[in-house]
Amino acid sequence: MIFRTLLIVIALCSLSLTARAQSLVLACNPWQPLADNTLPNQGLLSDIVVTAGARVGIEIEHKILPWNRIVALVKKGEIDGISCSTYADDDLTWLSYTDQAFWVTEVGFFVRKDSNIKLNKLEDLSNYTFGSLQGGNYTEVLRGLIDKDIQIIPYPKEMYGMKMLIENRFDILFTSEIVGNAILNEQNLERAGEVKYLETLFLEHIHPAISLKRNDAKKIAERLSKGYKLIKADGTLEHLFQKHKLYPSSYNVKLAN
Repeated sequence: MIFRTLLIVIALCSLSLTARAQSLVLACNPWQPLADNTLPNQGLLSDIVVTAGARVGIEIEHKILPWNRIVALVKKGEIDGISCSTYADDDLTWLSYTDQAFWVTEVGFFVRKDSNIKLNKLEDLSNYTFGSLQGGNYTEVLRGLIDKDIQIIPYPKEMYGMKMLIENRFDILFTSEIVGNAILNEQNLERAGEVKYLETLFLEHIHPAISLKRNDAKKIAERLSKGYKLIKADGTLEHLFQKHKLYPSSYNVKLAN
C-alpha cells in the first residue's frame, strides 16, 4: 500500500513538472496596431501566438515590454522568448526561430504628397533624407538597399516618425505599411492627409523565437509552428483576423513545410 501511494505521488509530481515545462513567457515590444497593452488581448499578434500555443498544449503568458529589455531578458533566460522577431542569422547563437512565419508585413516608403518623390531606381534616392526607428533593424536595411552613406534621422516612436515626416524634418519615412497607415488613420494627426504610402520594398516575416537557454528551444519552436498550421487549417486564424479587423500583407500566409 505504501509502495502504491509512493508511485502515485511520484506520478503526480512528474505531471506537475511536465505542466510547468510547457508554460512559456513570451514578449513583444509595443507595436501598434499588432501588439500593445491598450489592445484587446494585447493585439492580434499576441492572440495568434497564444492561440497557436494552446492548440499544442503550451500555455503562453504574453508580455509587452521595451525591445531592449526583451533582448536582455531572453539572453539571460529570464523569459522564454520573443513573439515578434524577424529572422536574423546573427541571432541564431541565442534564439531558435519557428520555421513558420506568424505574420507578414510590407515594409516601404511613406512620403509627403507634395514631395514629388518617385521610385525608379533606389540609388536615385541617395540624396534624400530618411527617417527610421531608433534601435530598429531598418537602418541597416536602408543602407544596404540604397547606400551606406545616406543620411538617416532616427526617431524614438513610430508616431513621432510620422509627425517628423509631416513637418518636413526628413524626406522619406521607412517603416511597415500597416504601422504607418494605422497612425495616419487612427491618431488624428494634423495634416495626415498630406502623406501617402509610396511603395513596398520587401516583405518582413515575423516569427516567434525561443531562448536557447531552454534545452527544448528547438522542440518548442517546432510545436508552435505546428500550432499555427492547426489554427490556420480549422479557420481559427481567419476568425482572429476578423476579430481584430487586421489581415497580413499576404493574406494567405505561406505554410512552412
